[in-house]
Amino acid sequence: MRRLFALVFLLSVASLAQPVPVSQYLFRLEPIRKDFSLQNLTEDERRIVVEHGAFLKRLQTEGKLVIAGQLFDPNRGYWGILVVNAGDPAAAAAVMNSDPLVKQRVVRGEIIPFRTVLMGPAPDSAGPK
Repeated sequence: MRRLFALVFLLSVASLAQPVPVSQYLFRLEPIRKDFSLQNLTEDERRIVVEHGAFLKRLQTEGKLVIAGQLFDPNRGYWGILVVNAGDPAAAAAVMNSDPLVKQRVVRGEIIPFRTVLMGPAPDSAGPK
């Protein structure tokens, strides 16, 4: 009986250790130009950033966008992240490669499998009360 229990336990643990299918992907978008910032955009970059904003809104409307954000870190520079819902890595790549910032080579992108585990409420844009 002990052996049977041990076998069932080991099989249960092994099944928990299996990778869970991923249907979300994090895009790390890093500007190609080293001194890139929203304060020093060229006219072309400004136009492409506006197109990028419309692209994000469309992803949001389609239910593909989970979150979009920007990182401002003096040690790591300026870059953005997107978390998108996509069926597989190829679908995620298609989404990322259709982003105007990527298509126009303003940023380079990296795709990382991701899974949202918990999500808090959206922050109040007016700040704390």
